[in-house]
Amino acid sequence: MGYSRMAIPAGLVPPMCFCGDPCKLEMSDEEETFRRRYWMCANWAFDPPEKALMKGRIEPPPLCDFEEWIDKEVKEKDREWFNELRDWNAKINAGIAARKKEEEQRNERIAEEKRRAAAKRKAEREVKLARARRAKAALEENPDALRKGKWPRCTQ
Repeated sequence: MGYSRMAIPAGLVPPMCFCGDPCKLEMSDEEETFRRRYWMCANWAFDPPEKALMKGRIEPPPLCDFEEWIDKEVKEKDREWFNELRDWNAKINAGIAARKKEEEQRNERIAEEKRRAAAKRKAEREVKLARARRAKAALEENPDALRKGKWPRCTQ
C-alpha cells in the first residue's frame, strides 16, 4: 500500500476504489463532518503531490472520486471541540479587530497632534514675519536707527 496519512485501525480493511487501488484513510475537517473518518481514493485530486510541480504544468485530473464514510455521525466530544475552536477563532478575530481600532484611533490622535503643532508653528512664523516687516519698515524710515545703540562699549 502507498503513503497513508493515518494508521488504519485494527479490524478495518481498506476497500478497493473504482480505479482498482486500495483506499487510504482520511479524517474530515469540515464543520458538518468534523473529525469523521472516511475512505478515499489514493489518486484523489485534493492530495498534494510529494514534490512541487514545475511552473505552468497542469495537474492531471483525478482517476476516480471514491469516498466511503466509516463514521456515520460526528461524536459529541468532536462537536464540542469544533465549537470551542470556532469560539476561540471568534475571540482571536475580535481581539484583532479591537487592536486595529485602537491603532486607528492612536494614528488619528497622532495626526491631529501633528496638525496642531504645524498650525502653531505657522502662527509663530507669521508673528515673526510681521515683526521683521515692522523692523524693516522702521529701518527704511530712519536709516540711523541701528547706530543709536550703546555699542561698542569701552570697558576700561
